[in-house]
Amino acid sequence: MGIRERKVRHRLDLRRSILAEAERLFVRDGYANVSMRKIAARIEYSPTTIYRVFRDKADVMEQLIAEGYRGVYARYEAILAHRPASPLETLKLILREYIAFAVAHPNHYQLWFATGELRASGGRLQMRHGGTSYQVYHIWLERIDECKAAGLLPERETLELWQLVWAAVHGLISLRIHHPRFPWPPLDAHVDALLALLDHGLAGAPAAAAPAPGVPAPRPPRPPRPRGRAGRHS
Repeated sequence: MGIRERKVRHRLDLRRSILAEAERLFVRDGYANVSMRKIAARIEYSPTTIYRVFRDKADVMEQLIAEGYRGVYARYEAILAHRPASPLETLKLILREYIAFAVAHPNHYQLWFATGELRASGGRLQMRHGGTSYQVYHIWLERIDECKAAGLLPERETLELWQLVWAAVHGLISLRIHHPRFPWPPLDAHVDALLALLDHGLAGAPAAAAPAPGVPAPRPPRPPRPRGRAGRHS
């Protein structure tokens, strides 16, 4: 390896070290309480050195957020390249990968929601981090639309269905991150149970069965008769 290659490799290793330590500090201490000097001290470099890699603390945060989104979408793309025939099974695989990524990268996951603002506009979702907006969950929304078209999910608003799914998934992730000592089931079993619950729950209550031909519909029950004599009205 030549001098040039070693310099490039060193810069990449330094960048990874800065991002990893910044991620831990942002989650532990809060973004406002972390400085570039503090990050530098933790990785035993001078502040001047890390300023050669990142403009400022906001640049560090922006790169962290972008790397997280790239990581989860790479998993989605791998699923979509070899997707099952059923859009519902595809959606379940996407949910599994989302959960797996979040549990494997808890600091990253917490930063998404600690520093971002989720917005809905025109049937789409955006997560705003500082001055940058990311289109998020569009792959979920597309799969939900496919499921509705195939009759696998009820004809409700897509964003309404997404909210139900995401609330359940986000709850599982957040609880496992914040209560790691609780006796949770193994992750795969936990996800299996959640997806089975969603599978049955999202369809909603079954519609009342229509009466068979020639069989009269049941009459509604009569209201109970009042006991005793009714008083006279003047």
